[in-house]
Amino acid sequence: MKRVDLEKGKILVIAYGHVADTMAAVPALRSLRAAYPEASIDVLALESARPILGPCPYIDRLITWRDFQHKGERTARLEKLSVIAALALKLKRSGYDATLVFHRSSGAMRKLAELMGSAVTAGGQGGVESSRDENRRVLEAIGVVEDGGGLELWTSAEDAAWATSFLGPHDGPVVGIHPGSDWSCQQWLPERFAEVGRSLQVTAGATIAITGSSGEVELETELAKGLAQSPLRAAGRTSFGQFVEVIRRLDLLICVNSAAAAIARAVGTPAIVLMGLEDARYTGIEANRQLTVIQPKTADHGGGWCEFGRWGVLSGCDSPMCRGLGGLADVAPEVVTAAALERLARGGTVAQRTGTPAWSPGHLPIG
Repeated sequence: MKRVDLEKGKILVIAYGHVADTMAAVPALRSLRAAYPEASIDVLALESARPILGPCPYIDRLITWRDFQHKGERTARLEKLSVIAALALKLKRSGYDATLVFHRSSGAMRKLAELMGSAVTAGGQGGVESSRDENRRVLEAIGVVEDGGGLELWTSAEDAAWATSFLGPHDGPVVGIHPGSDWSCQQWLPERFAEVGRSLQVTAGATIAITGSSGEVELETELAKGLAQSPLRAAGRTSFGQFVEVIRRLDLLICVNSAAAAIARAVGTPAIVLMGLEDARYTGIEANRQLTVIQPKTADHGGGWCEFGRWGVLSGCDSPMCRGLGGLADVAPEVVTAAALERLARGGTVAQRTGTPAWSPGHLPIG
């Protein structure tokens, strides 16, 4: 398609989604800025995206909103219509020449772009692909090629200093466990995480650091009870920047499909990611030299497994009865432990800086 003339125009990017989706927008924004260095590029995103996109050097202005507050309720449709109409009215005044709808393009966001009436509108419902791949297609529609570079996150020197102090000095490897997720059906049982952590403490002399949001402190407490030694507890105690810097300093992260997995990929920390019924093609998380993905063969791919009909409607679900399901019930702790020991034997991020693996196979007991 012929490249649209937006060299000095005004472009609005709608980036609606959670942390991982928002992070996936960064390469596309970087590529858009490279293609149109003199254009004005604004981004409309959720307030939760501020720590990610607020420091982004590729945009001129970040506009945030609080998301729909009544998802799954009877008033949801009415709320959606009123919020979209209000946003369209507000944004239309800026006279954007182009409106681009990024990742996981919901019907509401496409309707918002339509109501704004920009001369150029790009975006559409994606197929079975990751958010980054969908963003790539949106750029191609206006003649821009995504640069293929890595994800980026911006933190401060204060964030780095806090993380260094929090983790402190240690003799063995530091292994992070991030047990939480926005969806309980994506979570593994805390006692299984604890069994893995306990094995790593005893076998590899690992220091365990548990991370999570303020809503996951109870989950952290359940996990900590099953460990051989007290862990470092960070759930609910970190800003986004501090959370990123903690993950950057780990020798290994063990987590379910969550924002933590996306951050580990961005900062280069080796990780083991446990996945249940979700289709990995949507996540962009693939096994490679950095990531080990454990997903049972019994897991059915697709998004229709939720018997409550909440998947794709709500932004998350914390139903206790669904924790440890979603295919993860078939993942044995010893399988995860073995994968963790193998990853530690290769040397992690700390080892790469020092040039010496933090743990070696020679520490494995024989027999």
